[in-house]
Amino acid sequence: MRYLTKKQVISLNKSTVNEHGGNFNPPNNFLHEDNLDYLLEAVQAEMFGEPLYPSISDKAAVYCYNII
Repeated sequence: MRYLTKKQVISLNKSTVNEHGGNFNPPNNFLHEDNLDYLLEAVQAEMFGEPLYPSISDKAAVYCYNII
């Protein structure tokens, strides 16, 4: 399975701000960059050899919940 990279998340964020408005604080629009690092790892997390978020909708929910 392919996951979003940090660079892709930053690009999506910048594109969304450009399209819909808002503030983008260069260079990457981070208040706490570690939170994004955590999110990118959390989506891929496993417990006892099984994915913690097995379906695409589970993974999408983790992205949305943590980004909002």
